[in-house]
Amino acid sequence: MQQVLFSIDRVSAWSGKIVSWIILVSTFLISFDIAMRYLSKWFGPVVRQIWFTYTFSYDMSYYFYATLFMLGGAYALSRGAMVRGDIFYRNWPVRTQATVDFVLYIGAFFPGMLALVSVGFQWAVASFLIGERSFTSAWAPPLWPLKFVIPIAGTLMALQGIAETIRAFQAMRTGAWPRRLADVEETETVLARQSEL
Repeated sequence: MQQVLFSIDRVSAWSGKIVSWIILVSTFLISFDIAMRYLSKWFGPVVRQIWFTYTFSYDMSYYFYATLFMLGGAYALSRGAMVRGDIFYRNWPVRTQATVDFVLYIGAFFPGMLALVSVGFQWAVASFLIGERSFTSAWAPPLWPLKFVIPIAGTLMALQGIAETIRAFQAMRTGAWPRRLADVEETETVLARQSEL
Protein backbone atom coordinates (compact mmCIF):
# COMPACT_ATOMS: atom_id res chain seq x y z
CA MET A 1 0.00 0.00 0.00
CA GLN A 2 2.90 2.34 0.76
CA GLN A 3 4.10 2.06 -2.85
CA VAL A 4 0.65 3.11 -4.11
CA LEU A 5 0.71 6.15 -1.82
CA PHE A 6 4.22 7.05 -2.97
CA SER A 7 3.16 6.65 -6.62
CA ILE A 8 0.32 9.14 -6.11
CA ASP A 9 2.74 11.46 -4.27
CA ARG A 10 5.11 11.24 -7.26
CA VAL A 11 2.34 12.32 -9.65
CA SER A 12 1.60 15.31 -7.39
CA ALA A 13 5.32 16.11 -7.08
CA TRP A 14 5.73 15.89 -10.85
CA SER A 15 2.79 18.22 -11.50
CA GLY A 16 3.93 20.66 -8.81
CA LYS A 17 7.49 20.81 -10.07
CA ILE A 18 6.43 21.26 -13.70
CA VAL A 19 4.05 24.10 -12.85
CA SER A 20 6.60 25.74 -10.53
CA TRP A 21 8.51 26.91 -13.63
CA ILE A 22 5.64 29.33 -14.18
CA ILE A 23 7.08 31.35 -11.29
CA LEU A 24 10.26 31.99 -13.27
CA VAL A 25 8.39 32.97 -16.44
CA SER A 26 5.98 35.16 -14.47
CA THR A 27 8.83 36.87 -12.61
CA PHE A 28 10.58 37.67 -15.89
CA LEU A 29 7.35 38.94 -17.49
CA ILE A 30 6.37 41.19 -14.58
CA SER A 31 9.92 42.51 -14.02
CA PHE A 32 10.35 43.27 -17.71
CA ASP A 33 6.98 45.02 -17.82
CA ILE A 34 7.77 47.18 -14.78
CA ALA A 35 11.20 48.10 -16.15
CA MET A 36 9.70 49.07 -19.51
CA ARG A 37 7.00 51.12 -17.82
CA TYR A 38 9.61 53.22 -16.00
CA LEU A 39 11.91 53.45 -19.02
CA SER A 40 9.02 54.62 -21.20
CA LYS A 41 8.69 57.70 -19.01
CA TRP A 42 12.21 58.76 -20.01
CA PHE A 43 12.64 57.35 -23.49
CA GLY A 44 9.06 57.24 -24.77
CA PRO A 45 8.57 55.85 -28.29
CA VAL A 46 11.96 54.11 -28.41
CA VAL A 47 10.96 51.86 -25.50
CA ARG A 48 7.61 51.07 -27.11
CA GLN A 49 9.51 49.34 -29.94
CA ILE A 50 11.03 46.75 -27.55
CA TRP A 51 8.18 46.58 -25.02
CA PHE A 52 6.67 43.39 -26.45
CA THR A 53 4.66 42.67 -23.27
CA TYR A 54 2.77 45.97 -23.41
CA THR A 55 -0.60 44.59 -24.53
CA PHE A 56 -0.63 41.25 -22.74
CA SER A 57 1.37 41.46 -19.50
CA TYR A 58 -1.63 42.05 -17.25
CA ASP A 59 -3.60 39.14 -18.71
CA MET A 60 -0.63 36.79 -18.64
CA SER A 61 0.22 37.65 -15.05
CA TYR A 62 -3.18 36.55 -13.81
CA TYR A 63 -3.21 33.54 -16.19
CA PHE A 64 0.11 32.40 -14.75
CA TYR A 65 -0.88 33.08 -11.14
CA ALA A 66 -4.20 31.24 -11.51
CA THR A 67 -2.53 28.26 -13.18
CA LEU A 68 0.18 28.10 -10.54
CA PHE A 69 -2.31 28.38 -7.70
CA MET A 70 -4.67 25.73 -9.08
CA LEU A 71 -2.16 23.17 -10.32
CA GLY A 72 0.08 23.57 -7.26
CA GLY A 73 -2.71 22.43 -4.93
CA ALA A 74 -2.09 18.69 -5.30
CA TYR A 75 1.62 19.19 -4.58
CA ALA A 76 0.84 21.23 -1.46
CA LEU A 77 -1.65 18.60 -0.30
CA SER A 78 0.89 15.80 -0.85
CA ARG A 79 3.36 17.63 1.39
CA GLY A 80 0.83 18.33 4.14
CA ALA A 81 1.17 22.05 3.46
CA MET A 82 -2.53 22.88 3.23
CA VAL A 83 -3.99 25.43 5.63
CA ARG A 84 -5.64 24.03 8.73
CA GLY A 85 -6.31 25.15 12.29
CA ASP A 86 -2.93 23.95 13.57
CA ILE A 87 -3.43 25.69 16.89
CA PHE A 88 -5.85 22.90 17.80
CA TYR A 89 -4.95 20.14 15.38
CA ARG A 90 -1.28 19.71 16.29
CA ASN A 91 -2.15 19.12 19.97
CA TRP A 92 -4.62 16.32 19.25
CA PRO A 93 -3.60 12.65 19.40
CA VAL A 94 -2.82 11.10 15.99
CA ARG A 95 -6.02 9.03 15.99
CA THR A 96 -8.13 12.16 16.58
CA GLN A 97 -6.28 14.02 13.82
CA ALA A 98 -6.78 11.09 11.46
CA THR A 99 -10.47 10.75 12.29
CA VAL A 100 -11.09 14.45 11.66
CA ASP A 101 -9.13 14.28 8.40
CA PHE A 102 -10.95 11.14 7.26
CA VAL A 103 -14.41 12.58 7.97
CA LEU A 104 -13.57 15.88 6.25
CA TYR A 105 -12.10 14.17 3.19
CA ILE A 106 -15.18 11.99 2.75
CA GLY A 107 -17.77 14.62 3.71
CA ALA A 108 -16.35 17.81 2.25
CA PHE A 109 -13.22 17.33 0.14
CA PHE A 110 -14.42 14.73 -2.35
CA PRO A 111 -17.83 16.34 -2.97
CA GLY A 112 -15.99 19.63 -3.56
CA MET A 113 -13.53 18.03 -5.98
CA LEU A 114 -16.36 16.26 -7.82
CA ALA A 115 -18.11 19.61 -8.28
CA LEU A 116 -14.85 21.27 -9.33
CA VAL A 117 -14.15 18.65 -11.98
CA SER A 118 -17.69 18.28 -13.36
CA VAL A 119 -18.77 21.92 -13.31
CA GLY A 120 -15.28 23.13 -14.24
CA PHE A 121 -15.27 20.87 -17.29
CA GLN A 122 -18.73 22.13 -18.33
CA TRP A 123 -17.57 25.75 -18.01
CA ALA A 124 -14.38 25.05 -19.97
CA VAL A 125 -16.28 23.36 -22.82
CA ALA A 126 -18.86 26.16 -22.92
CA SER A 127 -16.07 28.75 -22.95
CA PHE A 128 -14.36 26.95 -25.82
CA LEU A 129 -17.58 26.61 -27.83
CA ILE A 130 -18.51 30.28 -27.60
CA GLY A 131 -14.92 31.52 -28.02
CA GLU A 132 -15.01 33.38 -24.70
CA ARG A 133 -12.32 36.02 -24.36
CA SER A 134 -11.01 38.17 -21.55
CA PHE A 135 -11.70 41.85 -22.07
CA THR A 136 -9.37 43.20 -19.38
CA SER A 137 -6.94 44.43 -22.05
CA ALA A 138 -6.81 45.18 -25.75
CA TRP A 139 -5.20 41.79 -26.38
CA ALA A 140 -8.37 39.94 -25.21
CA PRO A 141 -6.88 36.44 -24.84
CA PRO A 142 -9.13 33.37 -24.97
CA LEU A 143 -10.32 32.19 -21.56
CA TRP A 144 -10.95 28.54 -22.35
CA PRO A 145 -7.32 27.38 -21.78
CA LEU A 146 -7.45 28.83 -18.27
CA LYS A 147 -10.85 27.30 -17.64
CA PHE A 148 -9.58 23.85 -18.67
CA VAL A 149 -7.04 24.13 -15.85
CA ILE A 150 -9.94 23.93 -13.34
CA PRO A 151 -10.97 20.30 -14.02
CA ILE A 152 -7.32 19.25 -14.42
CA ALA A 153 -6.49 20.74 -11.02
CA GLY A 154 -9.57 19.13 -9.49
CA THR A 155 -8.56 15.73 -10.87
CA LEU A 156 -5.01 16.04 -9.49
CA MET A 157 -6.38 17.16 -6.12
CA ALA A 158 -8.87 14.27 -6.02
CA LEU A 159 -6.11 11.78 -6.83
CA GLN A 160 -3.95 13.13 -4.01
CA GLY A 161 -7.03 13.20 -1.78
CA ILE A 162 -7.36 9.43 -2.25
CA ALA A 163 -3.83 8.99 -0.91
CA GLU A 164 -4.53 11.34 2.01
CA THR A 165 -7.76 9.49 2.87
CA ILE A 166 -5.87 6.17 2.90
CA ARG A 167 -3.22 7.73 5.13
CA ALA A 168 -5.89 9.01 7.50
CA PHE A 169 -7.54 5.57 7.63
CA GLN A 170 -4.20 3.90 8.36
CA ALA A 171 -3.43 6.46 11.08
CA MET A 172 -6.86 5.85 12.68
CA ARG A 173 -6.02 2.13 12.91
CA THR A 174 -2.36 2.30 13.94
CA GLY A 175 -2.06 5.59 15.82
CA ALA A 176 0.87 6.70 13.63
CA TRP A 177 0.92 8.64 10.38
CA PRO A 178 2.29 6.71 7.39
CA ARG A 179 5.43 8.07 5.76
CA ARG A 180 5.20 10.62 2.96
CA LEU A 181 7.34 10.96 -0.09
CA ALA A 182 9.59 13.87 0.92
CA ASP A 183 11.54 16.21 -1.30
CA VAL A 184 11.46 19.50 0.59
CA GLU A 185 10.31 20.52 4.02
CA GLU A 186 8.76 23.73 5.27
CA THR A 187 11.02 25.76 7.56
CA GLU A 188 8.12 26.10 10.01
CA THR A 189 7.82 22.29 10.23
CA VAL A 190 11.55 21.86 10.86
CA LEU A 191 11.52 24.55 13.58
CA ALA A 192 8.40 23.09 15.23
CA ARG A 193 10.02 19.62 15.33
CA GLN A 194 13.23 21.08 16.78
CA SER A 195 11.32 22.95 19.48
CA GLU A 196 9.66 19.71 20.59
CA LEU A 197 13.05 18.04 21.25
